[in-house]
Amino acid sequence: MKFSNKHGQVSLHREQNIIIANFCGNLNASLVTSFSNGLFEQVSQLANKPWGYISDSQNLLAATPQAEQQLTVLASAMVRNGCIASAYIFDSAIVINQMQRIIHNAGLSVDIRHSLFKSLAQAKTFVNQTMNDKAAQFHSA
Repeated sequence: MKFSNKHGQVSLHREQNIIIANFCGNLNASLVTSFSNGLFEQVSQLANKPWGYISDSQNLLAATPQAEQQLTVLASAMVRNGCIASAYIFDSAIVINQMQRIIHNAGLSVDIRHSLFKSLAQAKTFVNQTMNDKAAQFHSA
């Protein structure tokens, strides 16, 4: 799945139970709306199973204030809909700070610095390990 406008673009695909997004350019409200719809279309195919999310977005420049507000709502909706692990690949300090603010404003107690990676392979390893750890905790409870 791919969505774009004159400001930026986002592509989205799923590998097993990990949804991977790739953002480029500037993220505005219309791209977030398209992304959100595409994301939950992918989530619906997982049949209520836990899933992970990776934002592989080294070419993301920034999100507009309206897009940031929408992403805050989306972040909490992702958790409510089964997202149990997230990882991020960002190069921009602006984007890292925006994402930390989004997570905080969504009421999630996550320090993004522990979920930042330099490569998709590292991010996948982290998300898979986190999902396995949470599954083990669930089964031992």
